[in-house]
Amino acid sequence: MDTDQNANTIQISKEFAVDVNRLFQAWTEPDQLKQWWHPSGNSLKDVKNDLREGGEVTYEFQEAGLIISGNYKQVNPNEKLVYSWNWNLTENNEEASYTLTISFEGKDNGSILHILQEGFSGPEAIKPHQEGWNNGLESLKQFLESNESGHDNLRSDEQMNDRSGGYNEAPEQVKVGGA
Repeated sequence: MDTDQNANTIQISKEFAVDVNRLFQAWTEPDQLKQWWHPSGNSLKDVKNDLREGGEVTYEFQEAGLIISGNYKQVNPNEKLVYSWNWNLTENNEEASYTLTISFEGKDNGSILHILQEGFSGPEAIKPHQEGWNNGLESLKQFLESNESGHDNLRSDEQMNDRSGGYNEAPEQVKVGGA
């Protein structure tokens, strides 16, 4: 996994042993997202994903009152997604906003996912997000490797609760308290 960062952005790339179409599906299809993405150990309760420019994306989690929402600015299937990424912890009335650019690159015998997250308040805010991406991408890799056929063996949320792959972080306000 390649990682690069400056004061206000994170750039991470990871290779996967599946084609670009399969990687794009795992990233965008609600049933598949629920299998591998568990920020801070939270399970996805509901996913709305209107894959078109201006379309809404919303991830509602079962625990911690966490809702992540945004709108697509650019949608090129199997190539690139650009969207706003707004964290809202309703229990703590805290919010944080970012821009995500997700690029999907085909390569021999697989694909590469490139993530650019922009809009951090400063370098201290980056580390938890970077750890979250690293965990989430490892969880995605495990999901894809164990489920190469696609939709045949989707796992239940209960089976995935012990995986904390995803963002082990919260908006900056919570991170200051050591969360």
